[in-house]
Amino acid sequence: MASEDEDDELFPNHERDYGDELIMEWARENKNDLLQIVCGYHALLLPQPGSELVFQPLEHLQAIEYGRPSVAALGFLENLDYFEAAEAKLIAAEEAFALSIWTTATICRVLSLESVSIIFKVLAMVAGVLLEKQVVVVCPNLGLLSAAVLSLVPLIRPFQWQSLLLPILPARMLDFLDAPVPFIVGIQQKFADLKMKTSNLVQVNVLKDQVKICHLPTLPRHKELVAKLGPIHARLSREASIAKRHPVYRCNEVQLHSEFLNVMRCYLESLCSDLRSHTITSVQSNNDRVSLLLKDSFIDSFSSRDRPFVKLFVDTQLFTVLSDSRLSSFENGYS
Repeated sequence: MASEDEDDELFPNHERDYGDELIMEWARENKNDLLQIVCGYHALLLPQPGSELVFQPLEHLQAIEYGRPSVAALGFLENLDYFEAAEAKLIAAEEAFALSIWTTATICRVLSLESVSIIFKVLAMVAGVLLEKQVVVVCPNLGLLSAAVLSLVPLIRPFQWQSLLLPILPARMLDFLDAPVPFIVGIQQKFADLKMKTSNLVQVNVLKDQVKICHLPTLPRHKELVAKLGPIHARLSREASIAKRHPVYRCNEVQLHSEFLNVMRCYLESLCSDLRSHTITSVQSNNDRVSLLLKDSFIDSFSSRDRPFVKLFVDTQLFTVLSDSRLSSFENGYS
């Protein structure tokens, strides 16, 4: 969907409206319900932040309501300046919010919190993503597959995945798994030489509720995190019989206002909350101030048990992007 101003620029003389109306008229005459729904959806205008729209697919179908979150609900000030960097952050936050509504409950239903050695299944996948490993999710059900992969976008907030994320990798493109770069991809079926493709693999089998991992250190304060997530995970996954009939998404308050994501967000924020205490500031010749993170000092601020993970984490691209952004905010006088 696009705003009204964008429509005018892209489609002068209302060519888009004329095309929609012509196609819609044909669809009605030929009783093509699916095409009517697509045309009706395509004609919608994107609501302003904090407002909502109601979409009526067909007269005999239930209307669909969509409420776009306000800027404040996404954790930003209402008077946010819409310069490029701020707008990019806002877009990423809104994307994660929209995905969380249906993906978080799905991942909790299909992956348990039962022990796998000393790592738990959902958290094993999150750890692999945070350390920028190669994550392959396997599931023949396209809905479950895409939900499982996309659930990682809101799960790792405030961090943002910096490499390739592909919910469904076509079978003819499996050679892509030879690429020596981090990725998160979904495939519909496992093949025999998957392990041979990469030695840096986190393999998630959705239907078997199984996560096979390369060597990974545990997340910092792992037991504390599990203690907080366990009861919430149980509530999200308790309707097992309903989940089998509606495997991807069934709307309720628990999913819409997921405590699971709140706990994850607070936990991940805590990993980088003390950045400022481990920086030095250099003043350039033009009086610009540049803050640099003292990685060794930052790593030493964690307990000896947690340092193996943090030592790898600080060298990832997603940590570097976030820490640079936070340090830049400090330099510009923002908290």
